Amino acid sequence: MSIELLDMNHRDAIIDAFEKAKQRIRIISPFIQGTMTKYLVDSMGKGITSKLITRFYREDFIRSVSSLTALKSLQNAGVDIYAIKDLHAKLYLFDDNVAIIGSANFTGGGFGNNIELSLYIEDEYDLIKRLSGYFDQLLSTIKDSGDFRITDIKIEEESLIVQKAIKGRDHTSKPNPVRFGAEIAARIPDAIPGDEVESILRIPDAGISAVLKFEGAAHRRLDPDSKYKPNYYDRRGVYFTASSKSPRSLTANTTVFLSAVSRDKSGAGIPIIVGRAKTRGYDSSNVTDSVLINEHSWAVDYPYYVELYDIETVDTEIINCISTRLIFWP
Repeated sequence: MSIELLDMNHRDAIIDAFEKAKQRIRIISPFIQGTMTKYLVDSMGKGITSKLITRFYREDFIRSVSSLTALKSLQNAGVDIYAIKDLHAKLYLFDDNVAIIGSANFTGGGFGNNIELSLYIEDEYDLIKRLSGYFDQLLSTIKDSGDFRITDIKIEEESLIVQKAIKGRDHTSKPNPVRFGAEIAARIPDAIPGDEVESILRIPDAGISAVLKFEGAAHRRLDPDSKYKPNYYDRRGVYFTASSKSPRSLTANTTVFLSAVSRDKSGAGIPIIVGRAKTRGYDSSNVTDSVLINEHSWAVDYPYYVELYDIETVDTEIINCISTRLIFWP
């Protein structure tokens, strides 16, 4: 069981997920392009079923940010495709044990050239069940709203219109307003007031570099009824955070929001923000040794560490702190 932060390796992660999938694949992505759809087409050739929720905006096709040709190839392969307006979520579900959720669209940019940030979730069954429920509920709502399935005929008709629109397009042309898809009113969830969150963590001003840093792991979740205590390396007299991969992206003075891998009030396994700190930056000499492992036995799985300073933690039990569901959930 694991939750991995994806920053520079989105393409490798999703290709691996496609290769491992055996039964079904479900995707939510506003933009679709052929550079990625070929992997889904190949999966369909292995007998896997698939459903896709996307948006169907004429202007997107005119500007080539989304591709009718790619949708056509998916439709021909047997993918069930549905349209919804005002879509921004991106979710990739493989069987019932792997999910990717984050900022990446199902495009070459999203899984290649763009700077994206996502979570790769494997064998976290409670969390994936919730993500699966979100997908199924959204699809059910689309179906209840009307006939918003994207068919061969719909794609062919749109292709002819888009081709003519592209030929007549110049710098004075206004964006084409035509949009097809279910219209669903967004649900505004009850949330912690902004000023209360800021008073707890004193969230830094916009423009300051900040990242989420997970503390703990799926196989050693932190006790939700305990208060979070930062890792302390007694021999060196420093606080630290450890990583399974070389943390070269953590530069000096980077703000890290410490996120305890624990359980929320519903019992679901999810990272919970418990505080923040600044890093001294990546140092190649900060390698886990036998002394550190003797002090923290779990560090055997994390060969690199980064020193922390200016640490501030929320003075309450982990279960009462800020669930990342407020960040990633709609």
